[in-house]
Amino acid sequence: MRRRAGVSLLQIDDRLGAQDRELLAEVGATAAGAHTTAFLVGGPVRDLLLQREAPDLDVAVEGPIEPITHALADRLNARVHKTSRFMTATLVLPDGRQLDVARTRTETYPRPGALPVVEPATLAEDLARRDFTANAMAMALGRERFGRLIDPHDGQADVEVRQLRVLHERSFEDDPTRMLRAVRFMLRLEFELEAHTAQLLARAVVERRAAGLSGARLRNELRVIFHETPARAVAALQKLGLFEAMGLMQASRQACEATAHIREAAGALGIDLARIYPMATCLGMYAALSGQRAAELTARLMLHARSRDAFLHAAAVVARPPRVLLEDASASETFGELCRMRPEAALAAWTILDRPGRARLERYWHELRGTCVEISGTDLIAGGHRPGPGFTGALDAALKAKLDEGADREQQLSIALKALRKPTD
Repeated sequence: MRRRAGVSLLQIDDRLGAQDRELLAEVGATAAGAHTTAFLVGGPVRDLLLQREAPDLDVAVEGPIEPITHALADRLNARVHKTSRFMTATLVLPDGRQLDVARTRTETYPRPGALPVVEPATLAEDLARRDFTANAMAMALGRERFGRLIDPHDGQADVEVRQLRVLHERSFEDDPTRMLRAVRFMLRLEFELEAHTAQLLARAVVERRAAGLSGARLRNELRVIFHETPARAVAALQKLGLFEAMGLMQASRQACEATAHIREAAGALGIDLARIYPMATCLGMYAALSGQRAAELTARLMLHARSRDAFLHAAAVVARPPRVLLEDASASETFGELCRMRPEAALAAWTILDRPGRARLERYWHELRGTCVEISGTDLIAGGHRPGPGFTGALDAALKAKLDEGADREQQLSIALKALRKPTD
């Protein structure tokens, strides 16, 4: 039997860290001073019930947020970033922690997949607009009720059995990004879809509700999913049919396997995945490996120029690996072919190469990449030569000697001067 929806007597403030508890108590007191009420809402409440560390603190205020955010900024020496359209603000504390503050609000959708129209509302209405019951809970921050769980949709019961349940029948139709958020929470929290919710999602997939999403909204949701669990994300999206539902092509089995090796590739090459745009890496691989429409995919996702270029470069390298990765070659040949390779492309290539090919790539990445000639045009001028097009070839000859023969600076200079075809004396 499910619990009766409403306000629970469960106190969860003891699961907060000391810093967060102090901060939230300050928020509650500040809201009371502004004659309103504030609540911790959404994911942080869910994570507290799961006894997980809450990476973000989201606060909802029943009233204007400006007086509270300004007062908190003064008290906490924090910076304020405001998004007025959605009645939200972010406070960045001196220690780097962030506090997101939003006015309780309703959201209506002019058409499926469109950005919502936002209006002020009560806490009850605010919770009713959310995606899943597990994210539709709040914790009171007032001094007398601090820690009191507010659970009008029985989210606590769903958290306990680790399931995702939508709040209403039109949930995926109103906002198709919830289809992707379902995958994200399933992977992150190890939740399952509640039976009826699974039926609604399957119907939304068949109806291709996500195909109407803008490229920007689709890109932003996929970026989060791929950043957290790239291999499992590709497999889950594939299994649920969401690639096609989003107007994207299906990922191939080979691409799914390649994505599974992405962290291994990063370790072998010493590449920090946090610095790599996950969309370009993962989708770039599967686009190339499936042999289909990489350029169309970049357009569908409205990738920014840097990400688009990384995406297409990774796809091109995977589709046609450089010769020097497929057969033995000199150090200079390897350097010449790979010197413009982006990290995304290197990761993608490593996942599809055999052991010798991976060894060649690792040698380049760790030993040859970044090699520079130790002389310059100034040295050639000092050797009696006028600047000209021949300088480029001379310096290239010196670099080749350094790569293939280990030539030191003196030897490099001698080779460069010889290449200019003039005696050094």
